[in-house]
Amino acid sequence: MSLQAQSDIDQYLNKLGLNQALYPPQDILKTKSLVLLSVPMDESPSEWQEILDEMQAFFAEVGVDAVAYFPVDKYDASLNDPLPLPDFTFSRGIENLIILSAKEVDGPIFLAITQFNKEESMWNKGASAFARLTSDLSTVWQELNTYFKTDQFQRTNLLVNENPEFFYSTIEPGVIGRSVPPQVAEFKIAMRPIVKQKYEQLAIFKVQHAYMFEEDSLMQQINLQNQQFQMLSADSTNTMELVANNENDATLRRSGFIYELKMLKAKETTLNEWIPLPEENTPSEKTVYKFYLDDLRTNTIFIGKEWDASENWFEALNAFVAQIQKAAASKGN
Repeated sequence: MSLQAQSDIDQYLNKLGLNQALYPPQDILKTKSLVLLSVPMDESPSEWQEILDEMQAFFAEVGVDAVAYFPVDKYDASLNDPLPLPDFTFSRGIENLIILSAKEVDGPIFLAITQFNKEESMWNKGASAFARLTSDLSTVWQELNTYFKTDQFQRTNLLVNENPEFFYSTIEPGVIGRSVPPQVAEFKIAMRPIVKQKYEQLAIFKVQHAYMFEEDSLMQQINLQNQQFQMLSADSTNTMELVANNENDATLRRSGFIYELKMLKAKETTLNEWIPLPEENTPSEKTVYKFYLDDLRTNTIFIGKEWDASENWFEALNAFVAQIQKAAASKGN
């Protein structure tokens, strides 16, 4: 490996808090592994599916028991907190992690294999990881196959699934109210800024291709989104205020807040399972943003009469704020 190639790999390992290892974990052919996946699947679905099928076929051939694939971008579905991981994540005897993050089908593609610490952080800071940066994963499979044939790696994984198995999360937002209550004219609405540091702290965010390969663009986008919240908070014509992210619901209620502005991001077909669309709307496969109000006193959310989800974050926010303003204006009528 050239010095430049190693330098490029180190750049991504540093983002993840990992150190380069010469070889994969020695027990990888004897234990279960979990794949953390972040690729722009919607842009080239058939090409990515072929790549993932080839990867799992290689795993089945050599004995890497990748029991689950977590598409981490799908777990990033709200303003800050990731969706919960499946219950089996920490109870299924998984010992190793395989990280695959890529900006495009043609590369660069980052692959790393490290030990799973069985905690939310996924791996220990400073842990060793076998890592490669490539435009063609077949070269990595060839290299790994060479290692796996040595006495250093003992295989006991004989029956391995030949197809990747994806696992997603879900939410139960609560009782759904369509109309925004007119009381928004006088009751305070809390807004939480997007926390940029989450990409440095949580594995679900760390391995996302947007952070790995386009961090500057991602941070600029978050700055613009937070500026939009600041503008709403500074606008004296509404009751929306920015609050600290560490404020819990009880603290917010004591401070006079009745509602909190929240957001969900998902394919419209998935969103329809969480927040049913109006009957006249047919859910699409496009990924959209949907803002709503969470009542801090009850298990109720208010999504608005009009279905205003949008592929554009700013348009979705502005459309829902318009529904809030319309409801507030009706208070005096």
